Amino acid sequence: MQPGVRWLMRAFVESGSTRARTVRAMLIVAAAYYIGVRIGLALTMRPHPVSTLWPPNAILLAALLLSPVRTWWTLLLAALPAHLAGELAEGIPLTMVLCWFISNASEALIGAGAIRVLERSPRVDSFRRVAVFLGAGVFLAPFLSSFLDAAFVTWNGFGAAGYWAVWGTRFVSNALATLALVPVIIQSSTVHLAGLRAIPWRRYLEAGVLTVSLLATCIAVFIGTSGVGMGTALLYVPFPFLVWAAVRFGPGGSSASVLVMALFAIWAAIHGHRPFDAASPTVNALSVQQFLFVISIPLLTLSAVMAERLRGEQALRGSEARFAVAFRSGPDAFAITRRTDGHIVDVNERWEAMFGQPRAEAIGRSPAELNLFLDASDADRFKAHLSSQDHVHEIELPLRSRYGAVLRGVIAAQSVAMADEPCFLITIRDVTDRRRAEMELLEQRAELAHLSRVALVGELSAALAHELNQPLAAIMANARAGQRLMARRPPDAREVESILEDIVGDDRRAGEVIRRLHALLERGELQLQPLDVNEIVKEVVQLVHSELIRREVIVHTVLAPDAPRVAADRVQVQQVLMNLILNACDAMSEQPREERRATIVTGWSPDGGVRISVADQGTGIPPGRLEQVFEPFFTSKRHGLGLGLAICRTIVTAHGGRLWAVNNPDRGATFHLILERAGLEAD
Repeated sequence: MQPGVRWLMRAFVESGSTRARTVRAMLIVAAAYYIGVRIGLALTMRPHPVSTLWPPNAILLAALLLSPVRTWWTLLLAALPAHLAGELAEGIPLTMVLCWFISNASEALIGAGAIRVLERSPRVDSFRRVAVFLGAGVFLAPFLSSFLDAAFVTWNGFGAAGYWAVWGTRFVSNALATLALVPVIIQSSTVHLAGLRAIPWRRYLEAGVLTVSLLATCIAVFIGTSGVGMGTALLYVPFPFLVWAAVRFGPGGSSASVLVMALFAIWAAIHGHRPFDAASPTVNALSVQQFLFVISIPLLTLSAVMAERLRGEQALRGSEARFAVAFRSGPDAFAITRRTDGHIVDVNERWEAMFGQPRAEAIGRSPAELNLFLDASDADRFKAHLSSQDHVHEIELPLRSRYGAVLRGVIAAQSVAMADEPCFLITIRDVTDRRRAEMELLEQRAELAHLSRVALVGELSAALAHELNQPLAAIMANARAGQRLMARRPPDAREVESILEDIVGDDRRAGEVIRRLHALLERGELQLQPLDVNEIVKEVVQLVHSELIRREVIVHTVLAPDAPRVAADRVQVQQVLMNLILNACDAMSEQPREERRATIVTGWSPDGGVRISVADQGTGIPPGRLEQVFEPFFTSKRHGLGLGLAICRTIVTAHGGRLWAVNNPDRGATFHLILERAGLEAD
């Protein structure tokens, strides 16, 4: 199947699923809205045109909050036939019915839009979300839309009440419905079947006891007192059960309980039961609405605060559980010490394995008391580290286990609070094997560099032999000439003295060649000392002088007179320069002899170091391989190993410098070497 066909099929399936969800939502909204209309009309006190509690607007507001903004028009469209069917059946004029739908829809849109702007989640399970819901959904939306609704009622001449009476009754009625219904719908929408199965049976039993108790109390207070002269104190008999619901079952349980009590209270007000037995229906409606507002808002706020606190406690317990798991099973050694006296509060299993200290013996003692440090100076460094750091900072110290084994540990300390007590979380990472491996690697690199120098000397063996043969042959010739002069009678003392001076000079020359060769072959650790780069260049050029003659290469040096000293190892820098010069000779081996020219330039680098550049007139480096030439075993020579430049870069990096190559604009390549200035030369 082609990718385009698969995409179209997937899009069709997804769009079909989206359409099915939209249709399902429209049907649910239509059914709920119709039921809300019938309930609202049943709770209307005649002859007033406004219900004491009007659920449809709250239902529509909740539906908008739970749906994407792009589908809001479909939900409003679904509510329209339900609105018409519910109100036209009561004989309400069509014009009034349509006007009421406009005011109802405007209230839902204002409330949903304002809440979405201020808070992304429609839930009312935190103090901020409750404040947004009360301000935008309960107050602002009914407040603004009631002006439109009262104008419609006045314009249609529906009912005997005046404009402001209709506005006030409608505002309170819709605000109360939003306060009682929307949290119940919102919270119920988040409940899933799998979540219901996970709830323990004790929770269901508690909910059942609460429901039965609340229903019994409401029946006794609002229905059983008909005709009985009882005071308003009975109105607060259900209050303990409402608090129970708010504390134990959150905003959803609190709003559901208030809704149950509101229905009973409104029924009592409509039928004139005490304490809602005033002669005026308006007074009865206002009384029950004020009572429900006074009860609902504090309970909803209390339930949200309790839910927020519960989430915080759960998050804290989860964080503590995750910390405990990470602490116990971490790959590093962990210890918690009190900041006041430094005594250990707890250690993990890795600590016990690393130091051989059982947890029971370590708790209550300080690391110094456990003899973890090799000497007192290390213990003092550890204490100073703790006293000066409130954040993660690492130091490396030698440590000792219970059995005397010495290890290297990287210690980090983090200031934490455990049960409101200031503590340190100490992390110790065992780097003994790493440091041992690093030392072995350094030794291997030094050995490899030494072998490279040996191979380099082997390559220069013919030139070195020529360098030595010249002074040795001169010494032999001068010695024989001296013998002949001494055989004369009388011997020529002045000629003999001149011959002896020539022998001494030739001997020094041969000794200098041997000294340089011995220094180049000497094996040892990196020894940094202030060196004159110009002097190093001259020594290397002199050492490879015969090889340059053999290869018919002319080397031109441009040495900066004010070049500062560098902190470097003389032998290793000589090895790098010698390798670069011989590579330049190899690169020009196929060029005509008159074009075999190399240039060595010394000077300042832009970053304040010293730069040495070796340029040739060869074929250059192929594009894309300027960095590859420094990789091990990469070579363009027929019999090369490809280790020379890799070793050179390793040496330069160990000196804190840089080595790289660039192609020249005309032809050939230039290798740039930058070394740091010696400390005594730094500004």
